[in-house]
Amino acid sequence: MKFKDGLRMAGRDLTRRKGRTFWTSLAIAVGTMLVVTLVSLGTSGEKMAMGKVEDSTSLKLINVMNEKYFDPENTDMSSFNQDDMYKKIDDTTVKKVKKIPGIENVTTSIIINVDNIKIDGKENKNVNQVMGSYNNDNSFSESTIKSVRKNNKNDKLVPIIAGRNLKSSDKDGVVVGQKFLKAMGITDYKAVVGKEIDITESKTENQNITVAPLTVKGKVIGVISDKFEADNQIMASIELTNKIKSYYTFQDDYLKSNGYESIVIIAKNTENTLSIGKSIKNMGYYYVSYQDIVKRSQNSYKIMEAILAVLGLIVLFVAAIGIVNTMTMVIYERTKSIGIMKSMGANRGEIRSIFILQAGIMGVLGGVIGLIFSFINVKIVQLGLNAYLRSRNIKESLDIVMPYWLVIGTLAFSIFIAVLAGMYPSGKASRMDPVDALNS
Repeated sequence: MKFKDGLRMAGRDLTRRKGRTFWTSLAIAVGTMLVVTLVSLGTSGEKMAMGKVEDSTSLKLINVMNEKYFDPENTDMSSFNQDDMYKKIDDTTVKKVKKIPGIENVTTSIIINVDNIKIDGKENKNVNQVMGSYNNDNSFSESTIKSVRKNNKNDKLVPIIAGRNLKSSDKDGVVVGQKFLKAMGITDYKAVVGKEIDITESKTENQNITVAPLTVKGKVIGVISDKFEADNQIMASIELTNKIKSYYTFQDDYLKSNGYESIVIIAKNTENTLSIGKSIKNMGYYYVSYQDIVKRSQNSYKIMEAILAVLGLIVLFVAAIGIVNTMTMVIYERTKSIGIMKSMGANRGEIRSIFILQAGIMGVLGGVIGLIFSFINVKIVQLGLNAYLRSRNIKESLDIVMPYWLVIGTLAFSIFIAVLAGMYPSGKASRMDPVDALNS
């Protein structure tokens, strides 16, 4: 018997009981739909979340803490003592870090909140953040600049829109964010360069002690573009920032006593983060690699996607039981036909192939219908989610995509499950005795 003959006979049998064929195929379609829809939602959500990170410099970031190295996964946090874990980051540490191969940029800083900022007769009395970096280093790496330019689709963007950046010789220099100046009512950014800036702090870390406010005078030497991360803060010289921090902590020289609060490293590429992390570990410092965080997040997404896929697979296996039941009924209905075919010389393999083809056709029908349902579901969910995001004034939009590997894989699996389910009934049909079949 030729394959096309078996296929024609299988199709003819299925069309005799259109309702039964439809409902059996529909069960497979529901399972297929669940697998494709749920996994598509999971993969699209992962792509949206991870895409934001991959488009930035975050994957190349390593944050070194002023703490001794420890393994969070193998440390009993209930007995964790933060004071015992302190490890000073000083100038010597920074110099050692800068010598580690594979590093593009190193920024080491201390940060202090101040009460009042005064520039050219205008004041900002909100709590403002002042950051001072080691050696007044440039905080804007090439990777950061490229990332901002890419996100804003403007290759001409620069971090400093007026004046210049800090240099090691700027003992009282201050670079101010564009948004910060706008909030103060200052919009002539070129004119503000060279102006005197008064930075006042009146609080200390001990709220029970009242002391006279400290005002330090600096000089605005540059304005940071509002497209960059540090646009709403003040970046002052390390000397100026240390004066304020020393006042706040009642120390003669905070930097000399306590060192820097952290080191932010940007690797030349993501491949370097592992070796840099090992070097930091060997120096005895605890660090956080954003690439490690992303990998853990991706693992979480994979687990979620697997759980969603299992829900759909359960339905597919239930549908397989329906196929077994349907095929068994077909065999009982065609017992005499099987007897006639066997008496005319049909062998077991030919009988088995007819019924396996029937099961496979139901798998194909169910898989295709399920994919159509999945496409409709995905579009409905996408429209609903994007409408919800817009109602919350969120500009981001979610593009739910059915990956081609998921479509092909699920269709193939639905056919495989159907064929597998048809193996038992088809085997039973092939073993029938032709005499008994004709006399039934």
